[in-house]
Amino acid sequence: MAPESQATGDQPVALVIQSRIAEEGFAAFTQWTGKVSDALRPWPGFLGLEVVPPRPPTQVEWVQILRFTTPAAARAWLQSEARTRLAEEIRPHCVGPEDIHILPDAGGHQAGAVSAVISFSVPPDREPEFLAWQARVQAAEAEFKGFQRHRIERPIPGLHDDWIIILSFDNDANLNTWIGSPQRQALLEEGRDFNSELTVKRANYGFNFWFPASQPGDQTPTFIFKSNLIVLLVLYPVVFLWGYFISSPFIDSRGVPFWLSLFIGNVASTQVLGWWIAPAAFKALDWWIRPDPGWKRNLLGYGLLAVLYGLSMALYAGLIAWNWGQPRG
Repeated sequence: MAPESQATGDQPVALVIQSRIAEEGFAAFTQWTGKVSDALRPWPGFLGLEVVPPRPPTQVEWVQILRFTTPAAARAWLQSEARTRLAEEIRPHCVGPEDIHILPDAGGHQAGAVSAVISFSVPPDREPEFLAWQARVQAAEAEFKGFQRHRIERPIPGLHDDWIIILSFDNDANLNTWIGSPQRQALLEEGRDFNSELTVKRANYGFNFWFPASQPGDQTPTFIFKSNLIVLLVLYPVVFLWGYFISSPFIDSRGVPFWLSLFIGNVASTQVLGWWIAPAAFKALDWWIRPDPGWKRNLLGYGLLAVLYGLSMALYAGLIAWNWGQPRG
């Protein structure tokens, strides 16, 4: 199988910027990305911005995915004074330098996959030897369960001098199996001349930013409908548990106006949902929301949600009944 190479011409690209941010700078970085979005909105050729938070231990960097209509538009943003000012503003919160790649917006990839971004320093006169070695690596990877893609990106003059390999598997366990395999260790030993400056970075977002969100078959009405049901599944208990155990005894009882109490509750619940509960729920129900899960899994998923909805409502009803049964002070 021939290796894939860096895109050229006027096809859409994704500018991927990975940044290690000190934990105390997370809030500042989140606010800063809003400034980046405002600066990019009128930028010629800009299509969209996605920010992926860290997911330790496999992914410790914040990832910005900026989509542009052409490589030239992406490079113009990278070299602009506006971007330079913004980069200087967030630099005090950064741990180490940014890792920047421009990747083509093409090909098929399963949502939810995990990837490793591997960089190699290759002397120009040894490129054919390096590509032949990578072909052997790719052939070995293809024999492992869950293998999806081995993409080779050539150096981009003025941006980075390294060759970049984007290796994707369907889940973290299968990627780990390959990374730690004796076959890979033997191949690394075979290509040790290219490994002196090798770096590997993990990413749980799977590089599905290669595709526009509007691409057919990506976010179908069925996918959106199921996603909304999952959000409801986790939102309802978080809201009533917050109201019952926190808002009512500690906020409302102190005379805080309802409109302010409601706002505080929404701030807390959206943070809890967005960072922990909703991602866990989507991961647990991935077998149901993926395209064409089959009628048995479809039916099982809807049945499971119906049962969990019922249990959630029964719990809330029980708490209310128990509360009304308590003696009034």
